[in-house]
Amino acid sequence: MRLDDLKYEFPKMPEEMKEMIEREVEKQVKTEYPQFKKRKKLAGRTIAASVAAVMILGTTVYAGVRAYRLSQKPVGKYGVEVKISKEDSGKDDLNAPMDIPNVKLNVGYLPERMVKTEEGKYSYEDNLYKGGISILLYKMDTGDETFEMQQEDVSLSEDFTVNGYEGVYLESPDLYEAETSFHKRIYVAYTDLHYVMEMYAASDVSKEEAVKIAEGIQLVKTDEKENEAVVSACSWSEYQEQKALDSENEPEDFAVQSTVAEEKMENTHTVGESFLAAQEGLSLKVKEVQVSDDISLLNSEFVDEELRGQTDENGRLLPADIQYIKEGSTESLSEVVKSRQVPQKLVYVTVEYTNVGEKELSDVLFLGTLARISKKDGQMYLSNGISYEEPKEGDTWTVASNRGLSSFWEMYYYDVFGGERHNNYIESIKPGETVAVHMGWIVTEEELGNLYLSLDTYGGLEFSDSALALGYVDIRQ
Repeated sequence: MRLDDLKYEFPKMPEEMKEMIEREVEKQVKTEYPQFKKRKKLAGRTIAASVAAVMILGTTVYAGVRAYRLSQKPVGKYGVEVKISKEDSGKDDLNAPMDIPNVKLNVGYLPERMVKTEEGKYSYEDNLYKGGISILLYKMDTGDETFEMQQEDVSLSEDFTVNGYEGVYLESPDLYEAETSFHKRIYVAYTDLHYVMEMYAASDVSKEEAVKIAEGIQLVKTDEKENEAVVSACSWSEYQEQKALDSENEPEDFAVQSTVAEEKMENTHTVGESFLAAQEGLSLKVKEVQVSDDISLLNSEFVDEELRGQTDENGRLLPADIQYIKEGSTESLSEVVKSRQVPQKLVYVTVEYTNVGEKELSDVLFLGTLARISKKDGQMYLSNGISYEEPKEGDTWTVASNRGLSSFWEMYYYDVFGGERHNNYIESIKPGETVAVHMGWIVTEEELGNLYLSLDTYGGLEFSDSALALGYVDIRQ
């Protein structure tokens, strides 16, 4: 899967951690009412155990009398290597252990109207959860001098000093000027505490403001271990182990299964057909599928400004911009090669959940994923969701980026709520009772002939065993 294009969408964690954490953590954020929302977060059934693994904190390093410097050096024409090097200033006592303290992160300066949204994340009140800054700390349990990051597609790089600490500012091309994108990055090395900060700044934060925020950040030692203010840092040793593991096991163990033989989808259902869910005593049925050029099927009370921004004065959906991007590298910068517009449609589905057992069902999780699946030579191909289409021989672009709401697959709209987070759960279904859930997606007109609905609560972004066993619902138009 191509993940480079995602850096324009949200703060980019290290590539080796992204796929492991992102898929499940995305589903854990609270949603309070039905609405279309870009990158809307839903509750999934699987807890991301890998999150705990990468957050395990190392506690001891061995260090002598050394001076450390954070510096950058060019790699090719547009690549930068950021690393910490040591300068010996006496005899090292490598057998002298030094505990890395727990720290609290104090943010001394925030621009006007910028507020904290969650640990390490801050955004403007009028652009909540979309822009601002995102902070990640690495705990250098293997020694400060082992820190090294290499970035490509860098259009601007500068050294600076923050309260005596050395920092590096990096910036990539901002290809989507009309949208919020995270294309700025700052590293600061707190070598006396053995932490490195990686801060992402979005396009709604100027370079000057980003640096000013970094200048106001302080790491304060604390004896506390379990407190909201204590930083959850990523252990560098665990990061390196996971990086090596991913490299060793790719592509077999971690590759997304995007192709299966046609007979693997023999369990495909039709609209109006009832079938059993994985949960005992629960039956599912897609009762109705409606396709519309506007959003009149939706409850206007729950339509947010983002969706309104993709409609005209009559409520009709505007076309999606498809941008064809040549991805940057150490030798070139990212650029938009060409673009075109594609009409967008609302797909509005009614799904019935029926209790066919003898016991009441409580907190029933539901999740709808609208997969794009095509068939060729007896094989079924599921789009990876990253690139709208694949380049052909002779094309200069590498990724086709859909800039519309049609680029997202999980349901953006639903009208039933429950569970402790008041999100995508049905609170109760009594024996013999049926609960109808309305779900909605925006798709491009070109995709209507390839739509299959997965109601698998583990998600349907790949041909997983659970998705295939439950079966997709053919809603092609």
